[in-house]
Amino acid sequence: MSSNVQPPPILPPDVISIRGLSLKTSKAGLDTWHRAGRSQPVTVDAWVRAPVAVAGISDLVTESVHYGTLCKAITKVVETNAAVAGQDARTNPKKLATEVIESAFDIGAENVRVRLCFPKKLLRADGAGVEVAMHRYTPYGSDPVTIDVDEKAFIEGLHVFGIIGVNPWERLEKQEVVIGVDVHGPGSGDADVVRVADEVVNVVENASFQTIEALVTALTRFLCVDKALEKVTVKAEKPRAIAFARGPAVQITRSRRYYSTEATAFRQQVNDKEHIAYLGMGSNLGERAALMSAALIELENRGIRVLATSSMYESAPMYVENQPRFLNAVCKIATTMTPHELLAAVQDVEKNALGRVKLIDKGPRSIDLDILLYDDIVLRDGKILSIPHLLMLEREFVLRPLAQLAPDYIHPVTCTTIAKHLDHLCPPDEFISDLYTVIPLKLPRGPINQLMFDTIHHVHTPTHLMAILNVTPDSFSDGGDHISLDDILATARDFVANKATIIDIGGQSTHPKSVNPGPAVELERVLPAIKLLRSHKEFDNVVISVDTYYASVARGAVEAGADIINDVSAGALDPDMFPTAVRLDVPIVLMHTRGTPQTMSSMTQYANDDVIADAADELAERVREAEKAGIKRWNMILDPGLGFAKNSKQNLNILRELKFFIHSRREFDGLPWLLGPSRKGFIGKLTGREQPKDRVAGTGAAISACIAGGAEIVRVHDPKEIGDVLAVADMIYRNPASLALRKRK
Repeated sequence: MSSNVQPPPILPPDVISIRGLSLKTSKAGLDTWHRAGRSQPVTVDAWVRAPVAVAGISDLVTESVHYGTLCKAITKVVETNAAVAGQDARTNPKKLATEVIESAFDIGAENVRVRLCFPKKLLRADGAGVEVAMHRYTPYGSDPVTIDVDEKAFIEGLHVFGIIGVNPWERLEKQEVVIGVDVHGPGSGDADVVRVADEVVNVVENASFQTIEALVTALTRFLCVDKALEKVTVKAEKPRAIAFARGPAVQITRSRRYYSTEATAFRQQVNDKEHIAYLGMGSNLGERAALMSAALIELENRGIRVLATSSMYESAPMYVENQPRFLNAVCKIATTMTPHELLAAVQDVEKNALGRVKLIDKGPRSIDLDILLYDDIVLRDGKILSIPHLLMLEREFVLRPLAQLAPDYIHPVTCTTIAKHLDHLCPPDEFISDLYTVIPLKLPRGPINQLMFDTIHHVHTPTHLMAILNVTPDSFSDGGDHISLDDILATARDFVANKATIIDIGGQSTHPKSVNPGPAVELERVLPAIKLLRSHKEFDNVVISVDTYYASVARGAVEAGADIINDVSAGALDPDMFPTAVRLDVPIVLMHTRGTPQTMSSMTQYANDDVIADAADELAERVREAEKAGIKRWNMILDPGLGFAKNSKQNLNILRELKFFIHSRREFDGLPWLLGPSRKGFIGKLTGREQPKDRVAGTGAAISACIAGGAEIVRVHDPKEIGDVLAVADMIYRNPASLALRKRK
């Protein structure tokens, strides 16, 4: 029979409410002017869950929690002067809300929710207050029990002015944004809404956003992570965004636990004491590149470890345009210093070590070091220090080098990666950049103190012609041609006359059938040639590279006057090459190969017959090893190694897919490329020309492919003939007119 017994009906959630009861109180804590115990307006909303079934049938006031009685009880509690009641004049909103709920309990209510809004609490907000819900019940034979059901503090209509939007005028002029914030969870009713409002204003007005989504995400993360609030809801509205609407808005709710699951390596310290930071570097006065290198040394002298550097870019001045062009870069550092200690050290480097004198804000400067990021903190210390840097997201000359070092770093305010910020600022298919990659030369003898490349579009700078000067008896193409000093001098003059900007001097043949003479013999061959050219001022504007994989030869050659190391093994054949390149602080060409010149022909097997992917992976690994050794990215030039551990088909694949190869790995970003197809065997096979010196025309075709694919330097034996190829190919493939056409499309 028991199975036929029906359970008692569930009482419906009847609600009696009072909305918008306007009162005044002295129990709300500090007022707009931060005064305690002063009367201020308050709007009360109250909801009481109570069954109305009996009152609904009997129509008797006494059978319900009557709204009139509830209103009187609330009014009495709220408007009783705190001093008269013998209470602390600093009674806070949560305590007042609790008193209101207690007064409702006293007239028979059991489930009560109260919302107190103080419209004059904050100078810049429509209101702020608390919302508290409590439940009271009496167990059989026991005293009444009160349970805290819910509570939150809130800010309504906080009016802030910040940079937000994608339209050009929105990036220049601050506009109004209306923010709402709810702080949830136990103890949230005690939140200091005045401080929360101040901090929200500081974040919004000192940052730059393109979307409302990024703004609310940044604020929830800031409040949960930096301010340790357990759970928040943030709403943002742009009143002026849509002409005939109140405005679009986005609202999200996040918790600390949500952000604790974020995975990013950039938020990890190197160890228990060191922090990771990124510094922007710039100079447009004096020996710009030398000053930036000196700044790195000075940072190390102060115990700040330089972990990596970006490429170096030359850019037009921004903000104050009537000044020289800048060199810019970014370095990644590890430090035990606090942000303010790091700022003091950076300023000491600028002013005391390198003699910077600031004339006007954003004006000319010999050296400029800015803290861009420090771990994942958000710090806004007035005009003294702001982290992340306030203007970094609108500066290509900051974002592009920073994206080389930290593409996946999540900006702690916008919660967007640096790589995405760069794409937003400089859309790859639409944006035309005016940045140029710079390879600085350490010992300039004439006006040439750097090599400049357009590694972004490959159109704004001409292709550099590197002429080959082999002072060897056994090179496959020109062995024995340049043995006497007179021959060397005459050939070098011919190279310069045919517009060669770089002369590559080699003392060892890397042909598969060659015999390694050793570093001592190699030095005996290259040093006289380098010293000869450096003794003639007519070669002051010519860059000299030394073709060697021996560290001792590289060191001797640079000391004799060479500017660049051209290492066909990318540092793999001599473990001392990378440390030597670091000490010399000169550019180095890192070329892909396998084995030694004598064994490389037997090492042409690539996974899945994909020379592009495998060679790119192996060269990227050499770049990483060079960075670990301390070689600056602005000292790196890359070479895919045509003819080295590659057969004819593979060489052609690289030429055909060169553009893809160049952009296939993050490690290659911003680095210039050198290619040397000159007189190679694969050209002989295609043309039937057995003698290397007969392969000039075929070389010209290969050179055109190199230029079309994005090569910045081509290495050739025949600068006169190939110079004509460059003149035509550059006008076709490296012509800025192609960008103008692309933009119109």
